[in-house]
This record gives sequence, structure tokens and C-alpha cells, in this order.
Amino acid sequence: MKTRYSILFLFILLSMLPTAMAVANSSATVHGATYEWNTFEPLENTIIAVNSTPSQSVVAKYGTYSFDLNSGSYTITAKYSDNDTLIYFAEEDIVITDAGNYVIDLLLYPAYSEGLITEEDLAEIAPIEESSVASEKKNQSSIGIYSIAAIMLALIAIGGYSFVHKKKGTDHVTYQPEVVAEPEEDNEEFPSDLQEVLDIIVANGGRITQKDLRSRIRYSEGKVSLMLSELEAKGYVEKFRKGRGNVIILKDRK
Repeated sequence: MKTRYSILFLFILLSMLPTAMAVANSSATVHGATYEWNTFEPLENTIIAVNSTPSQSVVAKYGTYSFDLNSGSYTITAKYSDNDTLIYFAEEDIVITDAGNYVIDLLLYPAYSEGLITEEDLAEIAPIEESSVASEKKNQSSIGIYSIAAIMLALIAIGGYSFVHKKKGTDHVTYQPEVVAEPEEDNEEFPSDLQEVLDIIVANGGRITQKDLRSRIRYSEGKVSLMLSELEAKGYVEKFRKGRGNVIILKDRK
């Protein structure tokens, strides 16, 4: 009799073995890291929990966590606190369908004092920089349009004013005899650098080589050449080629 029960019990165990193995094989490893929302730096000492049966929780000392879960649907939560004050929070849903590794990295967002952050708040936080840039571009575009419009209005007003006054002027045209202006003397103040060159030429007897002149003046060779060309154009000196250099002769302006 005992032998019969023993055989029956062994048969039941053997029949349950495939089911137990299937359950054991369906276990999966869920792991990942926790990050701060705007710096993407790992958040250490974050408390990670999952609503398994029984529930599991772990402190991510180095910003990483790991759970062993069977098939099913779960919610993983992450909380980072400072002096018992909740600072960052994250929540992620996951469905385990078969055995294997599931990598779930958690990005923790700020938690408000009146309650945890909502999905609408997350939608506002994530694209905050993009919206700021778009707003700035829009403002700049509006300013550009207003500026162009103001310039166009100003040009139209100036053009209309000129047209009206020009028309009025042509309605009262009176003949004025042409006045021929007498040639005026060149009262332009003579540049000091040109006067310095003339003084050197006069002191040298009204004749000097360009090389010698260059050695007696503080200006560069190019500057001296330009000043001599200007003096020649004004009729003060003449340049004559001699060998590889020039001879400068003072002209008689009487």
C-alpha cells in the first residue's frame, strides 16, 4: 500500500516538473541606471521599487539597479530624496513576456512640493530649450519685419515730400542768367609732411636724389614715393630717372 502511494506521489511530482521549469525559465532580469534629468549624470542612492509579489526595492548606491521578475506587467518607480525631501522622481511601466534581460534606464525629473510631477509637466520641461529658441527666433523675425516696414514707410514719405516740393519749384521757374565762376586760388592748407619734403629739397639746393631724401626723412619708402608723386602733380617738383633711382628737382613756380 505504501509502495503504491509512493509511486503515485512520484508520478505527480514528475508531472509538475515541466510546469515548474517553465515558470522558472520565464523569470527575467530587469536592470538599468538612474540619471538626473538635465545633466544626465548618474543619481546615486536612488530608491528603486517595483510592484511585484512580493514587492521589491533596492537602493541604487552607484546609480544602477537590478530585479528578477516573472512574466507580467509591472511599474518601476525611482525616488531621490535629500534630507527626507523628495527631489526627483521617475515612473516606468514594463511588460515581461519571456525570459531575458530588460534594460530600463530611468530619467528622474523634479518633483513639485504639492505633488509629483505630471505628464503635462514633463511635456513642458523636456522641450523647454527648443521652445525658448523658437520664441527668440520668432521675436527676431517680428523685429526684422517691423524694421523693414518702418524703412519702407520712411522712404515713401521722403519720396512724396521731394516730389511735391519739386513740382512746386517747377511751377514758379524764373530765368536766371548763368554766372561763370572765376577761378579761385588754391587756399587749401598745405600738408605738413609735403612741406617737410619741400624744405629738405630747398635746403639741398633744389636738387636731390630720392634715395638721399629717403635717408633724411622719417617716412617709409612707399610714403616718400607717394608724397613726391603728389608734389609733382601739384607742380612743385619734377622727377627724372637716373640709373636705378630718381632725381628730384624743385620747379620754378614764378
